[in-house]
Amino acid sequence: MTAFDFPGGRVGYTSQMKFLPDSPDKRIPCYRVLDDDGYPITGSTIVQGSKELGVKIYSDMVTLHMMDTIFYEAQRQGRISFYLTSFGEEAINIASAAALAPEDVLLPQVSNLFPECIIKHPPVLIPARLGS
Repeated sequence: MTAFDFPGGRVGYTSQMKFLPDSPDKRIPCYRVLDDDGYPITGSTIVQGSKELGVKIYSDMVTLHMMDTIFYEAQRQGRISFYLTSFGEEAINIASAAALAPEDVLLPQVSNLFPECIIKHPPVLIPARLGS
């Protein structure tokens, strides 16, 4: 597959990671290193991780899912005031963290949440969880 339908038109694929200038005339291609069958695309660069890293990442995804379940149920019961789950998004959170070096700084945010809270309520400090 060389392109896929996306809202607003077809988007092509590329296996080359590079920054592109913003252009209203040209669509930015979707970065991809594996084909539809899971094999590396010719010319793409894939860094092979260790089996131990793979097991650690999977274990962390399962742990995050279990924590989400526990904290979501506690929030629904009124035992904690505010909690955002990562249901269905465990891989992006854990993989992003796995790519960081110990000296890297991570400043997470929840898009579009804070402005909505300010409009509906007076400005308040919203507790949020920060993960590693």
